[in-house]
Amino acid sequence: MTKTKTAATPKPRRRPVPIGVLLLLPSLIWSTVFPFSKLVLTVIPPILLAALRFSLGALCLTLYAIYLFGLTEFRRAWQRSWPWFLTLGIFGVFLNNLLQNLGLNLTTASSTSLLGSIDPIFSVIFSAIFLGEALNRHKVAGLSIAFVGIYLVSTNGAWKLDWGSSLGNLLVIASALSYSIYTVASKPVLQKEQPPIVVAWATIVGAVGLVIVAAITDSAPAWSTLSTSIILNTIYLSIVPTSVSVVAYSYLLQRVQASLASISLFLIPVFSTAWAVLLLGEGLSWPMLAGGALIVAGVALAVIGGRRQR
Repeated sequence: MTKTKTAATPKPRRRPVPIGVLLLLPSLIWSTVFPFSKLVLTVIPPILLAALRFSLGALCLTLYAIYLFGLTEFRRAWQRSWPWFLTLGIFGVFLNNLLQNLGLNLTTASSTSLLGSIDPIFSVIFSAIFLGEALNRHKVAGLSIAFVGIYLVSTNGAWKLDWGSSLGNLLVIASALSYSIYTVASKPVLQKEQPPIVVAWATIVGAVGLVIVAAITDSAPAWSTLSTSIILNTIYLSIVPTSVSVVAYSYLLQRVQASLASISLFLIPVFSTAWAVLLLGEGLSWPMLAGGALIVAGVALAVIGGRRQR
């Protein structure tokens, strides 16, 4: 008696995540950082919040990098490139988030989101100075337009600075400047190390610095008195924008051209401003709206126009 062979039932194919979802998801997640942080800053001091966020974020990113490449390669990468990891951690995580949270504590979440989006402008300048990249007419025009927008958002259209919120705005601009150094400095190391390993080590370095400064300067709140919403917001900030969005954006880069992926990031200040209005009830003035539009337009012109001329 012979056995009749039956055809194996084919396994259902996993449907890939739609490109539209991938284009929107990282920007939507990152846009929540400023309004959600503003809520938590009412209870937790700014440097301590950054330390908590990036300590847990560093743990998640480290586990992800080790899962992909193994513990041995993770350690060897540090031995090969530790000076670069220190530089990236100091400017991209430590100084960037220390200045950003201090600034956010003094200004609005909407201003922070708009001014925090200008780091590509500084990156264009530093790339021209240190990497020899050409400053074409698109980049120069984009720089000029964006700086007019920066002025409008920083001063709310006034001719003189109000050293309340304006100090916060200046700190946010300084944080964007720091992150642009990270962007330029990351180019050489990303040519020889895997991006998840680079991000993980930079986050570890930055988290250590933030923990040290927070231990010296900030007094911890009474943890037992924190509301559930504050605790959940802090955990969310530590895991989702710091880790999940990085993975989602990396997956996006595998599916689409880098230029298209970078265009999606221009939605961050738009989404973030909407969150600030909905969650925090922040008002928007015409100078802020006009300045925000000029910043987004200037950054887009400098980044996209510059690529078209290569």
